[in-house]
Amino acid sequence: MSKMVCKNENNRGKIQIMADIVDLCKAGIRKTHIMYKGNLSYEQINRYLYELLEKELIAQNLDDGVLTYRATEKGRSFLQYYNMMLSILDESVINVESPVAKLA
Repeated sequence: MSKMVCKNENNRGKIQIMADIVDLCKAGIRKTHIMYKGNLSYEQINRYLYELLEKELIAQNLDDGVLTYRATEKGRSFLQYYNMMLSILDESVINVESPVAKLA
């Protein structure tokens, strides 16, 4: 007997949100654009940007008096590993077999 465990598609987890933000920052982007494109609140964007800056996955740049965010090499590496993990897990459905089924 096998059981199907489906991913909850309504809510994103912390890692997925962080990956989405780093992905948006690949070309350089303003905070408000990250907020709108990432569908995040003001509180959320501030919390995630702070954490991503602390982990050096993104960097702040002042371009012509405008504060923008860009993905760092470490951030791009994080995205590669994140995408590899998703492809391994197949993200949508994970087949979990019962230990009893393996014995039969």
